[in-house]
Amino acid sequence: MRYIKIVLWMLAASLLLAVFDYSLPSTHILKLVGTEVVRTDVGSRAFFWASPDAGTGTDATTNNRDIRFINAVFEDGQPRVFRNEDTGWGWPPYFKFSSGNLQAEAQSLAESGGWIAVRHYGWRIKVISVYPNALALKEVSGPNDGTLNWTRLVAAFLLAITGVVIWRLWIRVRKWVTDLTDRIKSRL
Repeated sequence: MRYIKIVLWMLAASLLLAVFDYSLPSTHILKLVGTEVVRTDVGSRAFFWASPDAGTGTDATTNNRDIRFINAVFEDGQPRVFRNEDTGWGWPPYFKFSSGNLQAEAQSLAESGGWIAVRHYGWRIKVISVYPNALALKEVSGPNDGTLNWTRLVAAFLLAITGVVIWRLWIRVRKWVTDLTDRIKSRL
């Protein structure tokens, strides 16, 4: 029974970490190579895309929509494609309503061919054609102009503190219940 509890706790922790990894923003330094708009059938992958009410122009009968893409490459030449969708009021709560402006900024930066820092959330899953969503672009001087990901560090720190507080609270409640049951047993 003890091993089952450990496995269940590990699965719960893994699920929580996966949600945080998907939802929290990351920053990559890339060379912008172009932008495009593609009519895409979201279909069964709708979980990874913006909700239809986020201004995506979704056709309710076919689940097709126009998706803006930002194409870039890493320093070693590996490609990275980002989608550029408004998040609206949904999850994750970035309240992004400026995908059109971000696309114009990306087109302008692609013409200059410089290096950019792309702030994004999400995963790139090639097998099911899922792309991370770009949140912001910032021009940088070169590929070695790294930025520290403060959001993830603060979230990890807060998650660790919350875990320690819950663990300590759990120990105190168990001790209190054990002491209470011992007192009740001693009176009987």
